[in-house]
Amino acid sequence: MIEKITDNIKIFRDDLYPFLGGGNKGRKMDYIAKDIFLQKANALVTTGGFQSNHCRAVAVFAAQHNRKCTLVLHGSKEEFEKQSGNAKIMRLSGAEIVFVDESNQIGSTMDNAIAQYNDQGFVPYYIWGGGHTLEGGLAYIDVIEELKEYCMENNWMPDYIFHASGTGSTQSGIMAGLDKFSLANTKVIGISVARKSEQATKIVDGFYKELCSHYNITCSNRQSVVLDDYLMGGYGCYNDDLKRLSLNAIKEYGFTLDTCYAGKAFYGMLDYIKQNKLEDKNVLFWHTGGIFNFLAE
Repeated sequence: MIEKITDNIKIFRDDLYPFLGGGNKGRKMDYIAKDIFLQKANALVTTGGFQSNHCRAVAVFAAQHNRKCTLVLHGSKEEFEKQSGNAKIMRLSGAEIVFVDESNQIGSTMDNAIAQYNDQGFVPYYIWGGGHTLEGGLAYIDVIEELKEYCMENNWMPDYIFHASGTGSTQSGIMAGLDKFSLANTKVIGISVARKSEQATKIVDGFYKELCSHYNITCSNRQSVVLDDYLMGGYGCYNDDLKRLSLNAIKEYGFTLDTCYAGKAFYGMLDYIKQNKLEDKNVLFWHTGGIFNFLAE
């Protein structure tokens, strides 16, 4: 669903995506689910942080479809138990939650969970963190058709799309979708929530080209742009201005903005528009979700 914010700025409301708790991770998980059913998998293994929208979507899917689920989280159980939002949903889902002290232990712990499920006679399914899979990317290739229909019906075309960029698969999918549906003049700008620009841009660019190749899309080699100007210290960090924006978003715009993902992207977008004098350009803000993050803050 696309709504108007100002005369030149519109918003794609993926925060209202109706399944698995919503957001871009709900949309991706619906596509990943198709492969899970195809593979007849009955046990899922993935990873993320304490407030991972991805882990929440996977855990809810597993609970709804009577599948085993193991979530590998980085950090202490004691801290996780204190948190609300996505953490609370993960706990209520019935998923097995495994904690590791160091991030470099995640891969081997996930591999061990897969091996244990195999030994128990299950058919396990490995899901990369953030839903960074070909199926997850396809979700955002396909949704661009909805955007194009809106543009044709309303005689409006975005010059820019801004969104929160984490693992990069949402941005890569949007870019590949713009190529598939011939929206050649729309530029995509990711506002990084964790990674520095050099690393993030390389990941987005590589996955964008992989998606185009895998799904037989003519790649236009559009520029991959991920800005790290608004990291504010790193993942989960924010300043007073962003916190103020987050707290006032419901009153001013009618939707929530968490300080970790969507709020950081919205803040970055507004500043980028101002700094680059883009007030006369058509801009689409892609709200990737985060209401559970907002409620946990």
